Amino acid sequence: MELLSPAGSPEALTAAVQSGADAVYIGGSRFSARGTAQNFTLEQIAEWVKYCHIRGVAVHVAANTVIKEKETEEYIEYIGELNNIGVDAVIMQDIGMAKIVHLKYPDLSLHASTQITCASLNTALYLEKIGFSRIVLARELDYNSIKKISENIKSETEVFIHGAICMCYSGQCLMSSMIGGRSGNRGYCAQPCRLPYKLQKNGKNIKTGYLLSPKDMCLAKQLDLLDKAGVSSLKIEGRLKRPEYVSAVTGVYRKLLDSKMCPTKNDYDQLLNAFNRSGFTDGYFMGNVGKNMMSYNNPSNAAENFFTEEAKKRCSAGIEIKKIPVSIIVKLLCCDNLIFCIKDEKGNSVTVTSEKKSEKALLKPITKEIILRQINKLGNTPYVIEKYDIQIDEGVTIPISEINAVRRKACEMLSKKRAEQNKKRVCEFHINFEDKIVKDLSLTANVRTAEQAKACVDMGIKIIYAPALVIDNFNKKEAEWICVLPPIDREGKNNYSKIYDKIQISSWGQLVFASEAEIYGEFRLNVTNSYSVENVKHFRCITLSPELTLKEIKSIKKPIDCEIISYGRIPLMVYENCPKKAAGFCDKENSYVLNDRMNENFPLMCREGCYCELLNSKPIYMADKIHDLSDSGVRYLRLDFTVEDYKETKKIVKEYSNALYNGVIPNRKENTFTRGHFYKEIN
Repeated sequence: MELLSPAGSPEALTAAVQSGADAVYIGGSRFSARGTAQNFTLEQIAEWVKYCHIRGVAVHVAANTVIKEKETEEYIEYIGELNNIGVDAVIMQDIGMAKIVHLKYPDLSLHASTQITCASLNTALYLEKIGFSRIVLARELDYNSIKKISENIKSETEVFIHGAICMCYSGQCLMSSMIGGRSGNRGYCAQPCRLPYKLQKNGKNIKTGYLLSPKDMCLAKQLDLLDKAGVSSLKIEGRLKRPEYVSAVTGVYRKLLDSKMCPTKNDYDQLLNAFNRSGFTDGYFMGNVGKNMMSYNNPSNAAENFFTEEAKKRCSAGIEIKKIPVSIIVKLLCCDNLIFCIKDEKGNSVTVTSEKKSEKALLKPITKEIILRQINKLGNTPYVIEKYDIQIDEGVTIPISEINAVRRKACEMLSKKRAEQNKKRVCEFHINFEDKIVKDLSLTANVRTAEQAKACVDMGIKIIYAPALVIDNFNKKEAEWICVLPPIDREGKNNYSKIYDKIQISSWGQLVFASEAEIYGEFRLNVTNSYSVENVKHFRCITLSPELTLKEIKSIKKPIDCEIISYGRIPLMVYENCPKKAAGFCDKENSYVLNDRMNENFPLMCREGCYCELLNSKPIYMADKIHDLSDSGVRYLRLDFTVEDYKETKKIVKEYSNALYNGVIPNRKENTFTRGHFYKEIN
């Protein structure tokens, strides 16, 4: 299995390589999901790719944010630069951009970011089909799920084995974006999950602390299981961590992989001392979610920041601890040039001859021992002699400086050869985007309960998204019903036994259940540009990302009907480890909230499949801005109902209907709603 280490800076990259990483993942100055790391310019990436390739280490570049319309061409060009530089892989989140990149740069390996939320075999198969050679699986998967995916796809699987865990499924978190304007999908998460909260039921405090702050993951004891599961790459989290952390953690895992031994107390102590939040957890992998995964009392580093001298040494510039084994042949025949041949483990070989020829020795001849001593002086190179063959005539001599010169030149030439890249293809490929003209703007509704659905039917809403259990309570002729599938696609948890002829999907794997159905794409697919819309143009409708401004929405080419959420409490997080259950309150009641430092209440709601969602404290409200919405080029304005009862649902529908169809603009009390991102661009 490959050991893949984080490198948020040149110092961390050096530490990773010298500590035994088989590969490193880095971010560029743009489009990286760790935008606050030091990161690398294109010039630096080119320089460090050579450094890594000389030492037999692969370089993966994270370009894994969602891409806005105005950035698409720049993004394609940026990936082209990475293709030319010779990076080993690019990590991507945006599906539409990935498809065009795969067509334009067919030799470039694409890795599906964990931000895509691959939590099922169906999603993995879809990602494989569209060109991803490796899939980074969701951190929430247990051993059996990882094994099932790894054994049933041709693409490689990559699994996080150490470091921070997001409370929300990666790629599905909008909390930082909606309450602070800093998007995790854009690489600038402000980590509101590490803040204190109060869990309240019916206004009463029942639990306080850092209720959304998990411990860091550590799978040092489960490496044999990961191997049995068929995992290809083991990933250490930490592009925002210091070089000493990278060195220490990489060093411990390198030792464990090479020795195939369980971690000792000293190994575990090194990991704890590098960084921990109240210890470690293997809860997701072992299927033991709950309070033991959480760091309720301390959301930040509890380590003593003690690093061994060896770990600190591996962070030093210019040090060469990781060595490449080489074979060397030296021939020194009488009255001939010295011949020096060096060959690496990949079959690269270089032959260099000395400028001067050997002579008959008048006093002290050169011996094999002298030559061996000189060729062994590889300390400032990344090479170590594994085998050697010295052929020498008796009684000859040559200046020691000649031996040293051919040794240095041969090592330099071998390094140059190892750094060379096969030229990767660039194919011309362009898409002629269609842009459907929208004449009639309509309202749709997304409901959670039967009484919300009844209110929408009574108010004349013609298109209603609802769970199957709600739809079954109504006459199918009362509206056009779209069956809402669960927010996360997980085999074994979700029941798709009854599939309707119109379904709304939230993950790519759910397409497998839609072969005969009309498909409606939920906002969870993170569609933010024309390429992403082009990818789903076989859908009946797509709900665009709520992280877009009206201006950005208008700029997107829309060959199919597009929809925006114009009312409702946006789901900010979706949990596998339910904060209610972890705190000891597992029931299906939707009367719980998380209360923050600003005394805002964020409702917690249970969803089909035993998922828990955290809703925004305030709903988006745009009925009084209906003219602005009408100019955005979308076909539908969606009203999302979550905590509303029949009366409130009916009231909201009436306000939007009057505004849209009758021009009656309502007034709403200040500080009871939000405009979302319609007028405020995210980072």
